[in-house]
Amino acid sequence: MDEIEQTNKMKILKELQKNGRASASEIAKKLDLSRQTVAKIISNMEKNQEIWGYSAIFDSKLLNKKQFIFLIKLDLSADPKEFLKKAIDSNLIKQNEKKYGFKTTFFLHGNYDFMILAWAKDLIDAKKLLTTYKKIFKLFVVSVDLFEIMSSFRVNGVANPKMVEEWTNLLV
Repeated sequence: MDEIEQTNKMKILKELQKNGRASASEIAKKLDLSRQTVAKIISNMEKNQEIWGYSAIFDSKLLNKKQFIFLIKLDLSADPKEFLKKAIDSNLIKQNEKKYGFKTTFFLHGNYDFMILAWAKDLIDAKKLLTTYKKIFKLFVVSVDLFEIMSSFRVNGVANPKMVEEWTNLLV
């Protein structure tokens, strides 16, 4: 990929991050590119799985849910292949997606090995999710810290439009 194409790709990604519903024509106009160039770059990124999907960013309260973070320490010395097998088991994933709101998961390097961002009705439901997770991965989980997200400052690069109101209610 040449430098111009890479630069255009980065510009297009920034526009899609601002508005995932923007058409190729709208993006092309903003970036002074042809619609065909934008459409081709987006299509190639989707085909190459560089773009995973498109989603709306919204307040989880609209679904009567709260957001929670699980920070997990693992011991993979026993059998990392078995952990991976369970972690990517599509039946297990589908089963728990229906039951619980796993939204984002990360494999980490640092004090924790894994982070899960999940939605749950309340702390009790979040703890049920935690218990389920511990049962599934009982051979690997050393410890889990649970946090409730009180308010978001930014999500996927988008500022929370109710941030001042929410933070004022929390802090004052």
